[in-house]
Amino acid sequence: MKLVIFDLDQTLVELLPLHNRATEETFQKVFQVKARLTEVDFAGRSLIENFIQLARLKKIPEDRVREKSREMLAYYEQVIVTNFPRNPSRYSLPGVKRLLTRLSSSGHLLALYTGDSAAVAKKVLAATRLGQYFKFSFFGTDVPTRADMVRLAIVKAEKLTGHTFRGKDIVIIGDSIRDVECGQQFHARTIAVATGFHTVAELLEYRPDYIFESLKDYRKVLEAIDKPGQEI
Repeated sequence: MKLVIFDLDQTLVELLPLHNRATEETFQKVFQVKARLTEVDFAGRSLIENFIQLARLKKIPEDRVREKSREMLAYYEQVIVTNFPRNPSRYSLPGVKRLLTRLSSSGHLLALYTGDSAAVAKKVLAATRLGQYFKFSFFGTDVPTRADMVRLAIVKAEKLTGHTFRGKDIVIIGDSIRDVECGQQFHARTIAVATGFHTVAELLEYRPDYIFESLKDYRKVLEAIDKPGQEI
């Protein structure tokens, strides 16, 4: 049994245009400036971290963002929910549902971590019907860092199963260099997927254990997950 932790945006789903719209409308409403999420390196960061990055780019003091963070999150979530696509299932990335279905039936324990707020992530998971595959999820507005999310996932997984998860018994799958870095802190198996903001070349610089163009060839991804590895 392995603890397999997935990132959400641009790993399992592609809703970047919607996030761009929500960011633009939020910054226009709160600060009266034009800002798009893709103006900064947003991948693998929480919403608040990205708000701060964008604010810095637009010469807005960080303390103003922190002061307005609740208002910004509330409006961002409102834009996402109001403009959510009518057929969200088509926004699941290739191979994702087959991979999750196979993993769920193979005895592995699946968890999700994301920089999204709980409201945004739960909307995406419910609409795409991906939420059914995960035993637990962690959100960027509730847990400070991705490493903290992994620590919580390990504790929950061990309590639920009675199994000890260490080293390559933990698998981190994500589209960003920060997912790779996070997994390496735990000596976990890191699987990078180049369906997001970071290119194959950028991901390779951080030396993930495996890298795939996408999850479309889910059988090869399964092989990478199941491969035996030395515990640390």
